[in-house]
Amino acid sequence: MASGGQALNVPILVPGYRFIPTNEELIVYYLKRKIMGQQLPCDVIPTIDVYASNPDKLPLDDLKGGEANEWFFFSTRSKDDDVIVLDGGYYAIDPEGAGPITWEGKTVGYVKTLNFYKGSSPDGKETEWMVEELRVNPEFVPVDNDDRSTQEKIENLVACRVSRVQPETEWYEYFDEEIEKEAKRGKFEIPASLLEE
Repeated sequence: MASGGQALNVPILVPGYRFIPTNEELIVYYLKRKIMGQQLPCDVIPTIDVYASNPDKLPLDDLKGGEANEWFFFSTRSKDDDVIVLDGGYYAIDPEGAGPITWEGKTVGYVKTLNFYKGSSPDGKETEWMVEELRVNPEFVPVDNDDRSTQEKIENLVACRVSRVQPETEWYEYFDEEIEKEAKRGKFEIPASLLEE
């Protein structure tokens, strides 16, 4: 596995192709096949330890072709601890971001959401970074009881959707900023009654 500072084999997408899989597709067509050693529909998800460094240090510039501010990796599974401490911050589990993933009426996997905070737990400052960690349901992967290698992959390999959620500016905040800019340029006069509030 590559770590935050190592180079990756850069995935190449066919022109016009965008990689925007659903959670179900990530489990069924990518993670399960990766665990079983089968060919993937396209080799666009690199393997890296997502939890080895803070998300600012992931090689995100190398990975293009999907939604803006969204990247995909295969990684080792996060610990079951509520907090994963890193240099300069920590991941904390979002209890509302967990649940089963179903496909054709079967539970094929599970999702767990972790938010990244700067500083020390529990007083850190929430950042715009979030990881959705998808793991396969062991019952969904046909494996022989003697196949320890595949069983280990089922237990430890996950697919991660790393997102950078940009806070949206409320329309009135934008409007207020534009009025102030125009007033400073002398193009718009703010009534004194509004300034007194």
